[in-house]
Amino acid sequence: MSDHDVVIHLRRCEGDSPATRAGLALAGRLRAHVLGLHVVALSTAAFVSPEAVAVQVNETSHLLDEARQREPWWRQQLDKAGLSGDFEVVQGDPVDALCHAARWSDLVVTERPISNPDAPTGWGIASRTVFGTSTPVVVVPEMAQVDKVGEHILVAWNASREAALAIHGAMPLLRQADKVTVLEGEPTPSPLGLDNLPKLDLRAWLQRRGIHAEFQSFKPHKDHGPAVLEAANKADAGMIVLGAWGQSRITELVLGGVTRYLFQQSNLPLLVAH
Repeated sequence: MSDHDVVIHLRRCEGDSPATRAGLALAGRLRAHVLGLHVVALSTAAFVSPEAVAVQVNETSHLLDEARQREPWWRQQLDKAGLSGDFEVVQGDPVDALCHAARWSDLVVTERPISNPDAPTGWGIASRTVFGTSTPVVVVPEMAQVDKVGEHILVAWNASREAALAIHGAMPLLRQADKVTVLEGEPTPSPLGLDNLPKLDLRAWLQRRGIHAEFQSFKPHKDHGPAVLEAANKADAGMIVLGAWGQSRITELVLGGVTRYLFQQSNLPLLVAH
């Protein structure tokens, strides 16, 4: 019996990717039921006409058959991790499939390619999934270090809506973590000023939930993205929790931003929410 469900996006139905290892490790900490989901994507050209869709579906049917034959590999991964779960192969848009599966799940784990990414940061599968679901998403960069994922979790906190959502989503993992560190940054300004908003003592809020975190003041003199990553590696954290895309994607693509930088440069998994 499990109280949690985790979806792991299997970009490839073979091998030992960081995203798969991170997802199984996090699921193990939660004793979660795991869905390994592989999506055979349709080419964008398939949507030119109904006839094109039919042709594309027929041409990729062999890819579906090949992927479904990889279920024994996935069962082996689950057995090694001591977990129960399912394996499903579908055809269509990966983002639609992940967001649909996320509706009855507590966590989605997906890979962020570094070399030859599927789209610019902010428009790829990982980013669009974060925007499309209310479920927290663990974005695992292709070359991420995942051997300590979930052990020591670093939280980037600025009292924003997105950061609060990320903390709520990470709560089951924060309770299981060996150590939690909070980088306490400057609060996101309110149009009416901070004095007009209810106060939140995050330290007390976490303690009421059995989480005794170490708080560090975070007021970097340089860009926040590199500073967050530097602090996480200096603290030997295994994962970063943060709110994603506090600005619009257009703004971050043009001007840069913490989310964009970390999606591109992080060597650690990122638990994000928007």
